[in-house]
Amino acid sequence: MNQIYTFWIILSISLILQGSFFVVILKLLFYEKNQISKVNPQKSVSVVIAARNEANNLGNLLTSIFNQGYKNFELIVVNDRSEDNSLHILEQFKENNPTQNFHFISIKEKPQNWNGKKYALQKGIKAAKNEIILLTDADCLLKDKYWIEKMASSFNQNNKKIDCVVGISLYKKEKNNFPNSILSWFIQNETLIVALQYISFANFGMAYMGVGRNLAYKKSVFMSSVETPTTAEVFPPMTNTFEKIASQMGGDDDLIFSEKRFYKNVGVCLNGQTESKAPQNFKEWLHQKRRHLAVGTKYSFRQKVISSIYPLSIFSWYIAFLGFLINGFYEVLAYEFFRQLLFFSILHIFYNQIQNNYLLSRFNHKNFLINFLREFFITFFCFEFVFIFYYFVVGMGAVFFPPKKWK
Repeated sequence: MNQIYTFWIILSISLILQGSFFVVILKLLFYEKNQISKVNPQKSVSVVIAARNEANNLGNLLTSIFNQGYKNFELIVVNDRSEDNSLHILEQFKENNPTQNFHFISIKEKPQNWNGKKYALQKGIKAAKNEIILLTDADCLLKDKYWIEKMASSFNQNNKKIDCVVGISLYKKEKNNFPNSILSWFIQNETLIVALQYISFANFGMAYMGVGRNLAYKKSVFMSSVETPTTAEVFPPMTNTFEKIASQMGGDDDLIFSEKRFYKNVGVCLNGQTESKAPQNFKEWLHQKRRHLAVGTKYSFRQKVISSIYPLSIFSWYIAFLGFLINGFYEVLAYEFFRQLLFFSILHIFYNQIQNNYLLSRFNHKNFLINFLREFFITFFCFEFVFIFYYFVVGMGAVFFPPKKWK
């Protein structure tokens, strides 16, 4: 009997966590996207990109950026010790487009205690002329020609002061053969859930991370002092967040949110999106997840609490769920079905929301219900089990055996 009470306690914890998560999400579902301003003058924007051995991607990215409808911007590409043809591509683009506001910086060496990407970004941000800094990665592509405009306009939200804007960057959907098609299916769902989490919490006033593939903040916020020590001669103040985390692998898009100046005035942008190519095999994906989860161990206590709400709610639920089944309480199967259906419906609405294709517009489609239920049964009765397994197993491996290289 005491065992049943234990499962009831675990179930209660799970319900509280899931309830909190759903409250945060529901606010996002009523979020109204920013309309592109036709009256206000365009804000000056500096697009900063760090590139290392990205010769295969730079041409397409540069072309897509200068095809943007928004013209009041400069582009700064920092060539981070590339060993391929990246420098030649940058020089050629500059020569062929002399009228464009385009600059590139080449780094041949970096300080020993600095991570390469953060050092490159810091150089680019310091060289930027404008207050709004917009970041993406060199292997990304822009979803449409209004990306800069949508992200820049997100600094005006309900007359609130916005210092940072988090955007969405999903992986490009590709057709893969088995077994990579299974991996692609999992990556797409996980990336969407991660986006739902950090965007929802940012919209709720509890920002804890963003993604470097689509992130913007004010240069004055980035350059402001991290610390104000009493004896500056002994402890000189740091000039930006990257210097505080210079040696960490990664963290340029999430560890910065440990600082209050980054997470206190955060806006969200649902419709200004980028996309990139997903890992193509299990080895690439595993290395990527180990990097991300290893960085998570450096999160502040606040970040750890917020980012753990969803996985802990699912983990505790399955402990209670399996415990009740073992003890013959099969009524929990009905709740499991309802819980899965509710979350899948919310995720489906969110996906349509960010794709400018709201769920209600699909009800007239004769196959809508069939497609919805097929996706539901295939996806979520399999996904969560795999998610919990990899999150804790890979996560523990990343803690004790952190990756040594970014790529």
